[in-house]
Amino acid sequence: MKPIDFGKAALTGLVVLILNLLATTAVIFAWAMLVEPGRDQAYYNELAPRIGATSGPMGGVVLMFAAAWLLGRRRPERHAVRFAAAMWAAYAVLDLLAGLPMTPLSDLLTVRFAFSLLMALVGALVGAVLARRAGPSPDAPNP
Repeated sequence: MKPIDFGKAALTGLVVLILNLLATTAVIFAWAMLVEPGRDQAYYNELAPRIGATSGPMGGVVLMFAAAWLLGRRRPERHAVRFAAAMWAAYAVLDLLAGLPMTPLSDLLTVRFAFSLLMALVGALVGAVLARRAGPSPDAPNP
């Protein structure tokens, strides 16, 4: 991997984290509008962390897999597994840093958080390995 690829991986990790937060917000909103409409705002504020604790980790796995698979197929000359690992490292650090203003570090570093990051890493690595096996996408530039 070239040095610029590490920057691209970090940027991709940030984009994946933002997309995951947006998806989690959409799931919470959909739950409030479709499953339990008509409750007061305090109820939804209390419910949001519980919904996010489930949808966020699942979204992280799916989005990390998709990003590693798509980007691994797009640039087959770049080492897809290394790129996925760098992307995940940025995602993990940024996810941890995003939680710090809301929660003390001791409350943030839980088995659940570690497991969700581990599953996101697995998703990224599986996506990268499958991208390498599949070969370049039809719209990938010819070297």
